[in-house]
Amino acid sequence: MTSKSPGTNQYSYRAIAEELASRIQQGEYQEGDKLGSELYLSEEFGVARGTMRKALDILKRQHMIQTRSGVGSFVAFHGHSMESTPSWTDAIAKTGSISSTKVISIEKMPPTTFLKATYHVDCDIYRITRCRMSGEDPVSVEISSLPSNKMLDLLMERGLLGGSIALTMKAAGMIPYKSVQDATVGTVPELYGKQLNAQETDRYLIVNRASLDSDGKLIEYVISSLNPNHFSLHMEFERTEENEGNE
Repeated sequence: MTSKSPGTNQYSYRAIAEELASRIQQGEYQEGDKLGSELYLSEEFGVARGTMRKALDILKRQHMIQTRSGVGSFVAFHGHSMESTPSWTDAIAKTGSISSTKVISIEKMPPTTFLKATYHVDCDIYRITRCRMSGEDPVSVEISSLPSNKMLDLLMERGLLGGSIALTMKAAGMIPYKSVQDATVGTVPELYGKQLNAQETDRYLIVNRASLDSDGKLIEYVISSLNPNHFSLHMEFERTEENEGNE
């Protein structure tokens, strides 16, 4: 148990450094894992960011971690974050738009070569293709791949729970712990161009997102083709003492 500073309710920065070092040594964090932002960790331990910064400095000097200036990014719908709500439907609704989702297809199939090679998926997957609407306008086509398990198989006998992938995953015990997202610009797959009223030359924001559970296993891989008239990639940069001298 991490000790607290005498006479206070807060952990000392040395105690925090010892706790984080213990987590690393015990394998809770693997090489290349993200430890968490300074803000996230300071909230976890209930200390000021200056205290957390001192703890991280100790770990840096011990060559246990490397830090980079704070950077964050998220997909935005007309300037509104899509990452701070339980579902994109909720996020779109917050902009005042009427949102709906149409399921195009649900298929159970062997994993793709990419999923096998990149995420070591060795079971069948459910590939769920949906078109998302804002009012009367189609704004995205999303192809989700969910590795099957016994509970998911039982649930999918009747289709998505409440028409929601998020609710179905939660009921199947597939809880996202960590996500990795990449964005590029490209054309919509020809098969789904009609759903988006897209021309062959139209350029869309293509977002690939992998969600992993607490064991690092893939529980969802999504490829989204997003209409740039509605979506953008928003980035935030946090000023830290580390990068003040690099301006």
